Amino acid sequence: MPTDETAPFESIESAQEYMNVLAEIILDVMKDLSRDRQIALLDNQERRAQALELAIFKLKMLCCYVHKSRRMLNDLRILRRLIMNERSTVESVIATL
Repeated sequence: MPTDETAPFESIESAQEYMNVLAEIILDVMKDLSRDRQIALLDNQERRAQALELAIFKLKMLCCYVHKSRRMLNDLRILRRLIMNERSTVESVIATL
């Protein structure tokens, strides 16, 4: 059986973990870039500030895609449980949403 290093997306749960880590990193980078943008504006480096603003915008878009992907992975996990009869009833699945 492959290790986690060789097969990081062996399961839906491992893909969810990856997306959670990615979301955290995106938020950290956005904070850093926002701080750098403020510094660039104070130093009258408008071109650098504009580039940082564009990078922040692209990270916000990526954050939206990651959020949507996390929700889809959760839906797939729930569907897998239904298909594999890991949950006893549909009502219990709906209750977790």
